[in-house]
Amino acid sequence: MEGTSRALSNTIRFVGLLGSHALGSNPRFMATAVDLGRELVRRKIRLTYGGGNVGLQGAVASTVYNNGVRVRGFIPGYIATRGVYGQTYGAEYTVSSNYYKYFEMNHIVEAFIVLPGGIDTIEELHGRKLFISFFFVDELLDKLEFAKAFPGPGASYEEFANPGRDAEENADTGL
Repeated sequence: MEGTSRALSNTIRFVGLLGSHALGSNPRFMATAVDLGRELVRRKIRLTYGGGNVGLQGAVASTVYNNGVRVRGFIPGYIATRGVYGQTYGAEYTVSSNYYKYFEMNHIVEAFIVLPGGIDTIEELHGRKLFISFFFVDELLDKLEFAKAFPGPGASYEEFANPGRDAEENADTGL
């Protein structure tokens, strides 16, 4: 599978997934997410993720769950009550905040896999083993502009990339 690391050890049995609940504008991301799910199934690696059935996380979770491998979804209550992410694959655990989502995931998994997910994915990294799809790193190193396709809570991409500039200046520069 393109983007799958050969370093993904056969001794790892439970991974956490960090990435977007949005699809973004790059179809390669979705195809790679489905391929990743197939690879986890092939290796019989269980999955924990941010819950729901949408976006890149939903594509991986759907593939894993529908092929009989255990899946757990941790979703903050304020998101679960709004139903934004849809039904979670596998067991759903509602937690009080994003902090506790990552706290719980970190205590269950042996490694994290990072897919594209906007700027906030960077803050989710922990002291566990970490596997990053090379296509994601290549994109990140080439330009951070792809993050525009993954709107998230908090500051906009323009505010993050250009603090102190007003919206009019950002519009003039094409950001």
